[in-house]
Amino acid sequence: MSPGFAAAAASAWAAFGIQAIGQTGHVLDAAPAEDPQRALWLALKIREAHRDRVWVSVAWRPREDLAGAVREVEDVLKAVCALKRRPGVYRLDDVAVECAVANSPEVSRHLAKLILPVVTQPDLLKTLEALIAADGNRARAASELIIHRSTIDYRLRRIEYLTGHSPTQVRGLQTLCTALAAYAMLGVPEYAGSRGSVEVQA
Repeated sequence: MSPGFAAAAASAWAAFGIQAIGQTGHVLDAAPAEDPQRALWLALKIREAHRDRVWVSVAWRPREDLAGAVREVEDVLKAVCALKRRPGVYRLDDVAVECAVANSPEVSRHLAKLILPVVTQPDLLKTLEALIAADGNRARAASELIIHRSTIDYRLRRIEYLTGHSPTQVRGLQTLCTALAAYAMLGVPEYAGSRGSVEVQA
């Protein structure tokens, strides 16, 4: 997060009664909110103020539990960026499984090993990511990738062969999605990359 962006953000957010309390690579702010709905509304307004170019994580907790809120939003943003989700407002509910896995190093390593054969093959990785983005809709994923339906079916069979989990089944796709997040959150540079983000606690 550049100093210029942080300064502009602080100025823009002052209109919403939001006060910056620190920086750790993200912009971290405390926003006064009477309830979770108000906190979510503030987060949506912040997103709109920056033309949907930011990742916002919102947690609503008492001020005395600010440390817990910080941990929660950081975990959420790590998972969101690991999954390459689009800019938007996210809560723990959106990535609860991924966050739970991230807090279990043994499970994370197991899933990272499981997905490694897919991550190391660009065509298979892109196909799996497209299927996840399309909520399991193969036709939509094939259209996004500009490939024939038979091609995507072949790649998905390869993914199942390499991992033992079928991306065409709900449970299999969830496992593979979580494995991708675990792999990225372990800090593998060629996959995880880096993104700016915004965190909001109320």
